[in-house]
Amino acid sequence: MGSKPPVAVYDACVLYPFHLRNVLIQCAVDGLVVARWTDDIHAEWIRNLAANSGIPITRLQATRDRMKAVLPEADVSGYQTLIPTLSLPDANDRHVLAAAINGGAAVIVTWNAKHFPTAQLCHHA
Repeated sequence: MGSKPPVAVYDACVLYPFHLRNVLIQCAVDGLVVARWTDDIHAEWIRNLAANSGIPITRLQATRDRMKAVLPEADVSGYQTLIPTLSLPDANDRHVLAAAINGGAAVIVTWNAKHFPTAQLCHHA
């Protein structure tokens, strides 16, 4: 008897590196996790990667579009109204928590664990 895979919001910082992004997408395609993201999360990793790598934004947007085509159920919407009600050490990460809440995520996949302290997240479990 199998169990349902966890729902996970992918933070922009884990979508930024090419190889990690590919592994995370493959995990979702293979059913190991139910991926969630938002247009705001995509905009963040695309903006930062374009600024730091010189890769054209249009190429990164095409990557995003392929990700969305492969995992159309990953898009979370309607989370924006939650953002002002949330408190995190980095206010710029509130959109990620709002997406996790609205998307039914049990996990936020991030390199920035200190931005998502358990004491503040447990209120939303």
